Amino acid sequence: MAMFLNDSIRELPDSVQSSLCILSCFGASANVSFIETLERALQKNIRDDLDVAVMKGLLDIIGNQYRFSHDRIQEATYNLMEDGVRRLFHFTYGLSLASLSIEEGCDGSLFIAVNQLNLGGPATVQDPSQSFTVAGMNLRAGKKAMEMSDFKTALSYLNHGISFLRDRHWENHYDLSLELFEVAAKCALSNGDHNRVSLLFEQVSEVAHSFEDKLEVTYACICSLLNSSCLGDALTKGLYVLNELGIVLSGDLEALLMETKSMLAEYSDEQLLSLPVMTDRTKLMAMKILSRTQTCLLHTNPKSQPKATLHMVQYSLRHGMSGLSSFALILYGSFLACLGDIPAGYRYVKIAIRLAEKLNARSNMCEVLALGSQVMGYVEPLQSINDVMVRSHEYGLAVGSISNAMLSRVMNVVCAFWSGKQLSLVKSTVDDTLRLMASHSTLVWILQTLPLYRTVLAMIGNVDDVPIILGSRSDIETEKERKMSETNLHLLKVVHFNKLYVGFMFRRYDDVKQLAVAYDAIASLPFSSILISHCMHVFYGGLINFWIARKTMDVIWFDRGEKAIEKMRSYADCSSWNFQNKLLLLQAEQCFYLEDFESAKRFYDAAILSAQEHKFVHEEALACELAGHFMLESGEGRSSLSYFLLAQKKYREWGAYAKEESMNTYIKEQFGNSKLTSKINISPSIPTEQDPRKRRAS
Repeated sequence: MAMFLNDSIRELPDSVQSSLCILSCFGASANVSFIETLERALQKNIRDDLDVAVMKGLLDIIGNQYRFSHDRIQEATYNLMEDGVRRLFHFTYGLSLASLSIEEGCDGSLFIAVNQLNLGGPATVQDPSQSFTVAGMNLRAGKKAMEMSDFKTALSYLNHGISFLRDRHWENHYDLSLELFEVAAKCALSNGDHNRVSLLFEQVSEVAHSFEDKLEVTYACICSLLNSSCLGDALTKGLYVLNELGIVLSGDLEALLMETKSMLAEYSDEQLLSLPVMTDRTKLMAMKILSRTQTCLLHTNPKSQPKATLHMVQYSLRHGMSGLSSFALILYGSFLACLGDIPAGYRYVKIAIRLAEKLNARSNMCEVLALGSQVMGYVEPLQSINDVMVRSHEYGLAVGSISNAMLSRVMNVVCAFWSGKQLSLVKSTVDDTLRLMASHSTLVWILQTLPLYRTVLAMIGNVDDVPIILGSRSDIETEKERKMSETNLHLLKVVHFNKLYVGFMFRRYDDVKQLAVAYDAIASLPFSSILISHCMHVFYGGLINFWIARKTMDVIWFDRGEKAIEKMRSYADCSSWNFQNKLLLLQAEQCFYLEDFESAKRFYDAAILSAQEHKFVHEEALACELAGHFMLESGEGRSSLSYFLLAQKKYREWGAYAKEESMNTYIKEQFGNSKLTSKINISPSIPTEQDPRKRRAS
């Protein structure tokens, strides 16, 4: 077949063979408009020759395209040229198209021209000056691909550009070389190629003319270490750079906070939005390093994290606003909310989002929305926050901020779970999220996601379809994870809480009590950013404390439960939608301990109604279940069964089939297979004439 095709092509006139060879260098087909561009670039009539090939049956015209009649014909034509000749032709065509593009002031053929130059490769360059021209064109193409959010292609262009650089390029073409390495490091980071980031960082560090010239690749290196969960190394690098820039994260936190509040008090919301824009490159880099340093501190030394946040706010007020200033204000708002001033925190979140929109800070919008949503979840309906995090994720992917895009996905699945979204949908989202994180090597966020994923699997039960992550099934905790959690305090808290939650939901009292003791020590550690999950820690922690208090009659556990009530009351003052049902259920458990059974009954029923009204099906199920336990221990077996059956129905509606089955087993153990279970009304009478939400348990 190959010999037949070769003979058929060689029988054609030389000019037709030449034009076919040109076409084969650009693939299996080409638009007529591109052929016309190519004719101008090469100053050669090609179409007439291609029309002859059409008459011979070697090409087809389909619409406005010339297309080889078969892939084998294109392959045979391409192979008529020897490898060295082909490469030279590719390079020549690329240069011709590039020259035409510059001459006509049109970027339409940029990618095609650069692809041809790269197919030729550095070995085809004869004039040394052409090497740097081609390197510059690859840089241009890489940037354009980044604008189109195609970071894999962009990195390929940038790597090709670096390959065209000649010996002594750092001496003779320093600016071009530095920019190629900087942009390549950014792209490698977006692609999760941490080895490439490290290599680029090492090369620039050796030859950079100044400390400032190292900042871009150093920032990429810090981000790469952070994504790889090498938090200590990332923090060390960040603090070193900040120290060199004259920023030292020391001093008294309280004094720094008061100073920041005093500085901000001088501006109204509109004045903050109208401050001058930060333009100094070094100061902008300082803000970027501060932003990653605070992330490292969040995981390793949460107590010191606010210092980085407050420095970012003050730096912006002194030197001008930037996209990262909006991120700083988000962190500041989160810190205020964590201190208990949720309205003030919410105010700064809204200012931050407006600032990011005003500055068109697309590269920062992902983090702004992701972390801002965590404060918004204490004011706005929790179910609506998912849409904010979806937008955040889309922004992150669009600008190549993969780590932040993964952060928003973590927060999205956390919010979806705690807002009561159907568990099969939550699992599907987490499956996709884990695979996406693995493909981008964002280990730090994989570790944050796995504990909740295992909670979802525990509630659903008997799930075989789980992704392989970190070399093992994602439903099995590995020794590597356990070791990493020892140095990551935020992760340690997440891991312990999820184990505590699962134990509580399946009523494993001995396990829960043991975990609660360990968790209390972790929960007492200072955390300076508020997350949606934190209110769930308060809620379930309070329920667990009251449960243990009833079992042990130890007032210490009861006191902890009362503290949870006070915290939840402050949350409910900001959002009755999100927290009213939780407060009512905690108050019911408090009254149960105090043996105020009449009030407890009213609080349980009110908690059920509130959860139902506010679309928290999982918490409606929990309130029914706890009401059932209360009624059973109070000697009202028939009423308790009614609550248990309703809880079972709601758990099934949520998709918590393992929990539903667990309750089924419990019901059989308590009530046997009597006719009572088939005849009982599963809608318990819930009085409404007296609203217990207006009562306060003493």
